[in-house]
Formats: sequence, C-alpha cells, structure tokens
Amino acid sequence: MDVKLISDTLEDNDRLRALADGGIPADAKVIFRARNTVAISADGRACIKSYKVPGFIKGIIYGFFRTPKAERAFNNATRLLSLGFTTPEPYGAALCTSKGLLKQSYFVCRYFADWDDLRKIETLPEFPEIAKSLASFMFELHSKGVWMKDFSMGNVLYRSRGGAYEFCMIDINRMEFDVHDRSKLLRNFGAALDTVEGTRTLAREYAALASPTDPEPLAEEIVEIFVKHQAAIWRRRRFKDFIRRKK
Repeated sequence: MDVKLISDTLEDNDRLRALADGGIPADAKVIFRARNTVAISADGRACIKSYKVPGFIKGIIYGFFRTPKAERAFNNATRLLSLGFTTPEPYGAALCTSKGLLKQSYFVCRYFADWDDLRKIETLPEFPEIAKSLASFMFELHSKGVWMKDFSMGNVLYRSRGGAYEFCMIDINRMEFDVHDRSKLLRNFGAALDTVEGTRTLAREYAALASPTDPEPLAEEIVEIFVKHQAAIWRRRRFKDFIRRKK
C-alpha cells in the first residue's frame, strides 16, 4: 500500500500516518456512519472523515485522473480561508493507494464544537435576522466566485457572536472557484432552507443586495429555483421507492 500525506506540519504528518496505518483510532468518538464515517478525536480537537473505499472503476478514476475527495477537501479549505471565509482549519489528508488505485482516504480538520447547522432555523423567532445575515454571506460567496455544490442545511453552520451571525461551511470537497455564472450560483438556494416561505424571506434579502434597484424579479427567480429543486428531490425519492418495491 502506498500512502500520500498532505499537510503543512510534521505533527500533522504523524497523525495522518497513524490514520493511514490503522484507520480511525479506537478512542475516537464516531458521530456519523453511513457512506462515509466522521469521528472526533479523543482530545476533542480534530474531526476525522474517512471516505468510503471506491469501487474498482472509481478507484482508477481517483487514482489516476481525478483529485480524490480528501485532497480536494484540504485544498478547498485552504482556498476558502485565503478568501476570508470560515471553514474548519485543515490539518491534512491521507490517501492510500494500491497499484495506483485509490483505497482508503482521510481528511482531518479542526473540530467546531460551538456551531449549529441551519436545520430548523426557520422555527426560531430570530429567523428574519439570521436570514438577513445568511443572505449577506451567500452574496459575498457569489461575489467572490465561490460555488459550493452541496450548499445545504447540514453543511452550513452558524453561530451568534455579539448579536451578529457568522457562517461556516463543512463537507466542502465538492466546490468550484472563479464561478460567475449567475444561474449556476443561484442553485445554492435549492436546498439552503426547508420551506418556500423561509426561502422567500432569504431570497428577498439576497435580492436586495444583488439587485437593489429591482429586487422582486430576482427574489421570485430564487423561489422558483427552490421549488423546482425540491420537486426533483421528491421525484427521485418516489423513483427509488418504486425500485425498492419492485425488488
């Protein structure tokens, strides 16, 4: 097994080497286990993400042609921080290959314990203030050409500091920079919130920044994007349920 370590310090290299050799430590606390596994180190300082081992074809693709997810997460975090956005500080990535094919891969970053995700924020009495701050955050992202493909309630964290709201992005391996196609950037509104009403509030705040002289058409366009995206999700779920029943 060949191992590639990506980090900025020798201390992080040691941590990554241990991951590559032994996997997630036994004393780490697993907080998510599905396709990928996420754990918190015993000292509570680091978040460890272990990506699913790709199948043979994807192993070839990630081994020879495409940057693996763990490496992309490290690179994207570094780029986001350089642009002034908040994301957990990346400690490094470890890529394990066999005969060139990607096998295990890990991404390690700082653990943000005092942040909440966007789920259920629409039920909070302070939602209008949060929506206004979130719209400003999204407008800044788009102004700097940052497109996070998985911009969703679980991947955007927030916290209140001195009456102001701060936002942070996680699960950032699917991201593009230098994007200035408006229709592409506006896709971020497809899953940012839960409801049409909440999205309309967010859309109006965003449109007031992006199109201050005539905000309403843009706000309605954003709501339509949300509705179409949610309808597509519903159709996919129905199709999957249909396939399950046929098996």
